[in-house]
Amino acid sequence: MTTPTSDNTSDTAADKSSQTWQNLSTDWITWAERLAPAAEKINRHMIEAADLTGLAALRNGAPLDVLDLASGVGEPAFSFARALGGGTDDSANIPGIAGHVTASDIVSDMCDALMERAAEEEISNIKAVPANMEKLPFGDQSFDVVSCRFGVMFCEDPDKALREAFRVLRPGGKAVFMVWAPLVDNPLFAAMDAVLGNILGIGFDAAGLDPFCFGDADQSMMRFEKAGFTGIEATTHSPAGRIPENAPFWKPQMDMLFGNVLRKSSDMEVGAINAAMFETLAPYIEDGHFQVPICFHVLSAKRA
Repeated sequence: MTTPTSDNTSDTAADKSSQTWQNLSTDWITWAERLAPAAEKINRHMIEAADLTGLAALRNGAPLDVLDLASGVGEPAFSFARALGGGTDDSANIPGIAGHVTASDIVSDMCDALMERAAEEEISNIKAVPANMEKLPFGDQSFDVVSCRFGVMFCEDPDKALREAFRVLRPGGKAVFMVWAPLVDNPLFAAMDAVLGNILGIGFDAAGLDPFCFGDADQSMMRFEKAGFTGIEATTHSPAGRIPENAPFWKPQMDMLFGNVLRKSSDMEVGAINAAMFETLAPYIEDGHFQVPICFHVLSAKRA
């Protein structure tokens, strides 16, 4: 049994995490629409891993219930909702299946912004619930799919979040998590960490962030197994965009992770950051375009 002291410690950590992302919520909201097309492309890997058609057959055609964790302002919750028949883009719908998505985030402002975007995009089969993924406010075996994109790494106790995902998943259901591969395989983040450390004295470690704690795919699969999952699989993807070399394409990710620090920085510091980022990533310029790869794993698992 968990002692009251442990509960208090967990609640304090959750409050601290909530405040951290609350402070960054305006940055996430600001960049949401401009990042949506790129997000949609990588979300497809999660849709494929979830095997929604197979799950629908297992449920005899009944509508599927999807829980998305750490949804931010909509990704990948919107992609799942569209796949299940929501929205006006018929090309995103998977024929013959339907369902509903419960999006969740520890920050209520994110949930509010998500629902505003959903209304604008006419996605009706979605709702948003403020929730800490380490202590989910849902009953056992409530969902057919639990998804999470680039979120579990930021939990105070990621393994507890995995156990909670297992708890709310129905037998036969699937968990699909997208996580960053190691820092060394992600030159954008490596540059960001080095440049911000040199100029502002802040980086991932100093900020208390560990985006790459699921970087080792084999170890991550073991964590899923310890949480109770079976049929665990991992695929690794390394897409590279094609962005004009005069575009500071690092700014969205930088803002969404370090915006609370950058807002206090001087114009001279911001200029130095942009110049250093350009210089560091210049080797990835080809034919006048940045082509910087990102690398991530998609982990999928079942509840027997």
